[in-house]
Amino acid sequence: MSAIFISYRREDTEGHAGRLFEGLRARFGDDSVFMDVVAIEPGVDFRQVIDAKIAKCDVLLALIGRQWLSAGDGNGVRRIDDAQDFVRLEIAAALKRGIPVIPVLVQGARMPSADQLPADLADLAFRNAVELTHARWESDLGVLAKALARLVAPDAADAESAVPKPASRGGGVKWALAGLAVLAVGVGALTMLAGDEASPPPGDEPAATAPGAADSHAGVDGSNVRQVDYVGLAGEPSGYFTQIAPGEWAEFDAGNQRSFVFSEVGRDDWSVYLFDEGRGVDLQLDLHARQVGYRMNESQPYTELYSITGAR
Repeated sequence: MSAIFISYRREDTEGHAGRLFEGLRARFGDDSVFMDVVAIEPGVDFRQVIDAKIAKCDVLLALIGRQWLSAGDGNGVRRIDDAQDFVRLEIAAALKRGIPVIPVLVQGARMPSADQLPADLADLAFRNAVELTHARWESDLGVLAKALARLVAPDAADAESAVPKPASRGGGVKWALAGLAVLAVGVGALTMLAGDEASPPPGDEPAATAPGAADSHAGVDGSNVRQVDYVGLAGEPSGYFTQIAPGEWAEFDAGNQRSFVFSEVGRDDWSVYLFDEGRGVDLQLDLHARQVGYRMNESQPYTELYSITGAR
């Protein structure tokens, strides 16, 4: 069964769709992702195949680029307004069946509003979106994959956890649909935008102890913690979060390459709460549960992203 259905417009996001397709197949297995260009045999009625695939899929990813909404048929009519437009048919079928639909934004595209869409697609405007960026593709894709693992059938989810994932540059936060997100991750979404380019810690930032160099110290809690070391799930790389200024944290990999910067938005007895405004990602550094959680929406629970190995 194809657990994940990728809907896209060829003239808009064909390259992005292919890249997403390969990335998800590597995580969930060759038979768990469907994209029409490789799965429909010549001479077969694509409408029947699409309808059958939609009926069996666990989630539909609606890949939206800059021309997704405005693409025309050559006569000045938007293709999305054509009741036989295959992109419209795919998404409308999923919405009608109650299948989770996650808008995936690329090329800096924005979500269409309900009044810009045909009536049978209007609900799409209210679905939490995630963003895949060229500079942060692997980390953004990692967050999306974690969100998808909560939605797809168990066999595909098992494949996702069994296949080693490529390390993101800088070991950055894996984005989100959150239950999508989102994720989720969350996973933006949630929209998710790129963080700063990975770079060594600036000279005016406080030096941080390498991750794993020390266990949690007695007396360290959510009110006074300044650094949290983590190890990635499923064999992913380790890294750490450290406070670099009052109200500001950054994430670094084990080689001290910085990936993302966060605003501190709260603390309690056991946790520090961080927010990446650019990507719309909330993090919880939970010293009690010894995990880093993420979410793309305040109404969603945190999903474990990393295991905490030390704090100081």
